Order: sequence, then C-alpha cells, then structure tokens
Amino acid sequence: MRFVLAVVLIALAVGTGRTDPIVSEQSLIDSVLQDERERAVLDEPLAGAFSESARLKVLDNPELSYLRESLGQESRQQTWTLSWTLPLDGRQRLKGQAADATVRAAESRREASRNQLRAQAREAFAKWVIAEESSAVGERVALLVDRLARQAESSAAEGEASALSARRLLLARIEVRAQAARLMAELAHARARIRVWMPGLAPTSRPARPALPPVPGDSTAWVRSPHLIALEREIRQAEVLAGLANRFWALPEWSIGRQAAQGGSDEITGPVYGVRWRLPVFDRQQGDRIATRGRLTGVRARLELEQARAREDFAAAVTSYTLLRESAELSLLAGPAGTSALTGAVALFDSGEADMTDLLESIRGVLSAELAALDSYGAALRAHRELELTTGQSLPLTEGAGR
Repeated sequence: MRFVLAVVLIALAVGTGRTDPIVSEQSLIDSVLQDERERAVLDEPLAGAFSESARLKVLDNPELSYLRESLGQESRQQTWTLSWTLPLDGRQRLKGQAADATVRAAESRREASRNQLRAQAREAFAKWVIAEESSAVGERVALLVDRLARQAESSAAEGEASALSARRLLLARIEVRAQAARLMAELAHARARIRVWMPGLAPTSRPARPALPPVPGDSTAWVRSPHLIALEREIRQAEVLAGLANRFWALPEWSIGRQAAQGGSDEITGPVYGVRWRLPVFDRQQGDRIATRGRLTGVRARLELEQARAREDFAAAVTSYTLLRESAELSLLAGPAGTSALTGAVALFDSGEADMTDLLESIRGVLSAELAALDSYGAALRAHRELELTTGQSLPLTEGAGR
C-alpha cells in the first residue's frame, strides 16, 4: 500500500508532459512596451514639454490699432497703426535654447519612465512564475497528504491503524490544503495582472522560468542613467533662463501707420511713425533673476546628490544581486532534493523505520524548503530589477545577450 503511495509521489514529481502555451519574459516586456495605452501615458509629459517649447519659441504678436476722433461738427480724424517689437535683442535665441533643453530633458525623463515600466513588467512576470511554481508545489504535496489521509482513515476504520494517526494526517491535510489554496489565490492575482497587458492570454498558459541574468561587468553603467542625463539638461535650461532673466533691457516698440484728417470738404492724409520704449528704471526683473539663480543652484546641487546616490546604489545593487544570485542557484537543488526526501520518508514509514511524526515533519520540511527556494529565486530577480533601475538601462537578461 505505501509502496503504491511512493510510486504515486514519483509520478507526481515527474509530471504528465503538459503542452500548455508557454509565455516568455521577453514576450511580456515587448507586449507592455508596445501597448498603445502605456505609450500614451509615457508621452503625456513629453507633450507638455513640446507645449512649453512652442510657448518659448513663439514671437510676440504685433498690435494693430484704429482710432477715430471727432474734432468738431464736420471735422474728424482716423488713425491706423501697426506696432511691433523687433526680436533682435538676443532674447529669442535664448528662448530657443531653453525650449530645446526642455524637450531634451523631457525625453530623458520619458526614457527613465520607460525603464520603470519595463521593471514593472518584469516584476509581474516574476510573480507569475513564482506563483505558478509555488502553487504546483503546494498541490503536489497536498495530493500526497490527501492520499495518505484517506488511506489512514480507511485503515483506522478496519482496525489496521490507530485513530490517532488518522487524525494527525487529517490535521496535516487541512494545514497543507489551506496553504495550497492560498498559493492558488496568489496565482490568480498574478495571472490577472499579466492579462492587463496580454488580454489574449490563454487560461492554460504557463510562464517560462527566466534564467538568472549575468552580473554586469561595467562599473560605470550608472553614469548613463536617463535620470542623471535629464538633470544635466535641466541645468542647461536653468542656465539659459538665468541668462534670459538678466536681459532686462529690451528694444523699443516701433509703430507705423496712416492718419486721415477731414475738415469740411478738405481731407489730409499721411503716414504715421512712432516709437515706444519701456525703460527699466524700477522693474529690472529682480524677482526673475532671484528665482532663476536659485533654481540653477538647486538643480546643480541635486545633480551632485543624485550622482553620489546613483554611484552608491549601483555598487550596493551589484553586491546584493551577486549574493542573492549565488543563493538562488543553490536553491535550484530544492526540487529534486524534496522529491527524494518525500520518497525516502514514505519508504521509511512503510518499512516501519520512521513513525508518523517523522513523516509529517518530512512533508512540512519539504514544502517549506521548496517554497523558500522559490522565495530565494524571486529575491534574486528582484535584486536584478533594482540593479537595472540604478543604471537606467536595459541590461542583458541572458549570458552573451545584447542590450
């Protein structure tokens, strides 16, 4: 009888040769990054930058005016004028430079947001993988305990086994089944998150376990982070705006037009010329100069802080991933070892060399160890995602792969 249970256990470990559709991590990443909804969300801040760029680059509008005056019973005067300040004082050039810096900074921010989205896709896939494998482990152990509990109950009813053994196995069955149900619920949540990006995901689809990515060898990868590049471009923008605020002298406004004066039967017409110059006696853009200088100082300081933070975060992330990767590679032995341990425990129990306590401890120990191994694997994948975010780039996911 217990020999049959051991055979069943081995069959459950080997599997049934399922041919369910397999989904790779890269296919999910591609699906997420090509999703029109996600791209629209990423492009929204860039549209604001283009709007600001257009506002900065546009020329001031000319002004057209018309004036009609009545000077007496038969006398009247009409004046048409067109006024405009010529954009020849260098301000327009600085505005154009500030506009370009605004757009380039927004592009870098968009790239950083894209990397965040890639990390979210990888996180969702990793949770799906771990939930899929954890639920399989839970169900495999639960099936074994189900069979043991039913057999013990039948043996106890026939007087071949003690009622205590049957009750202990029943309690173990309740415990393992509860854990298996929790793992299945986590799998349902993980699959639901994947379906947000892949609505056509088949109900029987399974994720392919991603290989542990290699440790990056470039110790300066953090320097090319889009976040740092965006700050550098913001510094350029702040420098230009500070220079623009210092230009409080402006060219005069020139006017040209035509005037017609009529008195009785006589009419006099002629051109009108004028100039108006705003003298910076009191308002010399003092507030703008203070604000732009303060922003320039703040952005420069922020860049220095972010560079130091990125350098240290990258070094810590490399160390963390290296350690967790080694631990996760060791945890790969948990599956075969667990199968062997359960087979041995059943065999010893069958031969009478182990009691019920030993059997239950072996079952709980194997379940705990295999789930801990999956947690270790998940921690390594999480550490690599954090490492990738510190560089702001898409790191190779397999040995020898390009970016």
